[in-house]
Amino acid sequence: MNLTINPSAAITGEMEATPSKLHTQFATVLAILTGGKSVIESPLRVRDTNVILRAAESLGAVVKRSQERWSIWGNGGEIKSDKNMIDAKNSGTALSLLTSVATLSPTPIVLNGDVQLRSRAMPGFLKALRAMGTEVYSTKPNDSPPFMVFGGGLAGGRVRLGNFEPNLLPSILLAAPYAKKKVDLKVKALPPDPVSDLMKIGHVKIIEKKNTISVPKQSYRVFNYRVPREISSAAPFITAAGLTSSKLKVNCSEKVKGRDQEFIKYIKSFGMGVHISRNGISVEGKQRLKAAKLNVSSCPELLPLLAVVACVAKGRTLLYGAEGARSMKSDRVSAITNELRRMKAKVLERNDGLLIHGPVKLKGCDVDDHNDYAITAALVVAAIIADGKTTVKNAADSLGTSYSRFISTFQALGGSISYGHSVA
Repeated sequence: MNLTINPSAAITGEMEATPSKLHTQFATVLAILTGGKSVIESPLRVRDTNVILRAAESLGAVVKRSQERWSIWGNGGEIKSDKNMIDAKNSGTALSLLTSVATLSPTPIVLNGDVQLRSRAMPGFLKALRAMGTEVYSTKPNDSPPFMVFGGGLAGGRVRLGNFEPNLLPSILLAAPYAKKKVDLKVKALPPDPVSDLMKIGHVKIIEKKNTISVPKQSYRVFNYRVPREISSAAPFITAAGLTSSKLKVNCSEKVKGRDQEFIKYIKSFGMGVHISRNGISVEGKQRLKAAKLNVSSCPELLPLLAVVACVAKGRTLLYGAEGARSMKSDRVSAITNELRRMKAKVLERNDGLLIHGPVKLKGCDVDDHNDYAITAALVVAAIIADGKTTVKNAADSLGTSYSRFISTFQALGGSISYGHSVA
């Protein structure tokens, strides 16, 4: 279904940050590997998290779900798949996490996805798992899904990782506690969110020191875990408020760190007025924004939104280090370049990012969401500050993979956004 957006003078009010998608996904997979009942409180209920919940049942776990909690009875690291193929749908994170789980299976398992996911090459991820002593291969020359996992567990030992997507590190380490011997992983850079925070959900200990991660042989234990809320889950609303004459408060009692910290650092670099408190953050627009030079390698998924901010900022903005954005739900570098150009932005595409000249007054028009929620969210923000009506094709469908109540929240805050009919 299409979305129709008209310019909005303000995105004002108060909203709640939503639970973390990554923490929901990771906790669900950990529960599969524990030896009893684990409870996940306040999970984010979207298509990308439900994919893993359904897979848990296929891998031998027992699942009981309600609106506010998921109860999962795990199998203690003994994978008992009732199928030889698991469908990760459109979720790259689900694919990588479930591939790691499948390495513990005594029998081969094939990991697959939809057309879009099957075009996503993941050579670094597969190479990392093989370096840890397991047999996992792509069925295609470019290392994109389907993946064939022969199982049998991990050997472990000392492993030096070369080039890989930092956001895949949790998946690479997921099965490490069950390796035959201690895993010492040498990496070039750690992701902004400490992997130890995720692993601790299942009560295992890992050591992160400089660029080395050590995982002793151990087992995940049952847990009761409340999924933390993330400021960055409200990034489209915060960005829209910062670009309009708005006052927005996002309630979130979690400590600002990791991806949240990176997001706030990025938007403050443009001069956006952000105030951080113990109960969340407040943003005020409309500020005089200035161009910035930002290395987004730690959070390349934020590139589309930052590109919209750069269109309003005075001067030449360089967003670099975004190679990872090319292999997400879409090639986000090319996708946001093409659609912002339709809206008359001055964008130059580079191998690792974007060069954007601003300020420019964006023009409303028909744009394509590229079946990617991050592109959709960025285009909605662009449309709010554009001249004239914008139609984002099929956008309502892509938002369902990662956002809950996206449209109703924007409407409640003053955004002129509504459903339209898809064009056949």
